[in-house]
Amino acid sequence: MRSTRLRHIIITEFLFLIGFGMMIPLLPLYGRELGASATVIGILLAANQTVDFFFAPFAGRISDRLGRRILLLPAMLLTSAAYLAIGFSTSLAAIFIVWSVAGFGSAHVLLSQAYVADVTSDKSRTTGMAYWGAAFAMAFVVGPPLGAFLFARNPQIAATVAAVMALLATVYAFFFLGEPERVRQPQTKRTRSFRRLPELKSSVITIVALNFALIFMWSQFTTVLPLYTQDVFAWSVGKFGMYLGSIGLVAAIVQGGLVGRLAKRIRLGTLVSTGFGLLGVGLAVLAAPLTTLTMIISIVGIAVGFGLLTPSLPALLSMNVAPERKGLALGIFQSASTLARVIAPLLAGLAYQELFFAAPLILTATLGFVVMLLSIFFSLHGSMKSN
Repeated sequence: MRSTRLRHIIITEFLFLIGFGMMIPLLPLYGRELGASATVIGILLAANQTVDFFFAPFAGRISDRLGRRILLLPAMLLTSAAYLAIGFSTSLAAIFIVWSVAGFGSAHVLLSQAYVADVTSDKSRTTGMAYWGAAFAMAFVVGPPLGAFLFARNPQIAATVAAVMALLATVYAFFFLGEPERVRQPQTKRTRSFRRLPELKSSVITIVALNFALIFMWSQFTTVLPLYTQDVFAWSVGKFGMYLGSIGLVAAIVQGGLVGRLAKRIRLGTLVSTGFGLLGVGLAVLAAPLTTLTMIISIVGIAVGFGLLTPSLPALLSMNVAPERKGLALGIFQSASTLARVIAPLLAGLAYQELFFAAPLILTATLGFVVMLLSIFFSLHGSMKSN
């Protein structure tokens, strides 16, 4: 039963994330078509995550009590409608309103990860999260190239197809995604998530902080990449999509066939340290002159680094909290992620516009190397143990 439910949530996420992979990398381009500067684009992306920041802890608590499906399905449906509305928006104000409201739908990330945690055991959780991450990565093999291909021909068609993919995922989940039994258990009353943060173990706080750093780096990268590749590399939208698709392909290979095996032989803390180091290298070389070698290094570094970190951090978190507090812990985890997504686009847009084009990439690469050293320190002192 657990394996069947895991398979269904992975299929659901794969379908949904194809639409996500089509739209998210293109949002800066939708904004640029309507005259938005890099700073305004950063504000646009941050608006969505500001809503999610306040909603995610609430979604985690409600899903602990009432179930995952009751919030997961509406979140996915709302996101589908938002994609369609963005494609047909004719003003920046309309996109701001639509994408801000869509922040409520961003809770699907928290809810789907909580679902994976519900239907896997402690021993299989890293593998389950790796499958979830592989679905994300595989969707990025398909989504960005397809979205870029359609956007180059007609932005409205790209948004429509993305919306249809999200809708298909919602329909699949409605018919095939059963409710995990454990979330029906009664839960204790909780206060607001971040107010409980000082009460958590130091290991959980460390994991939340590391995830904040990861999402901060990724959000800066995805905010400026479509602009950077046009302004500096003079890439077409199609070439930009193929670049992201290549990252997705390598990350899918890492998450689908490598992370689970490595986790059985290597401490998760070591995988985390390695992931941040590789991610830093991949981002750093993008600031260098473009050659075939630097492009390959950037793809491999970013993909392998992100591929190692995406499943390892949620798995570490779930192993360090009691089962009845899993939803709350993931709510804090997701809130930290969304806080990073609020701050990162704002800083990326400002640095890109006011300093120089490569400034956000240099900032994120430096952060990756610093966090690698810090995560090694915490790992050596035992706070990153997976058991």
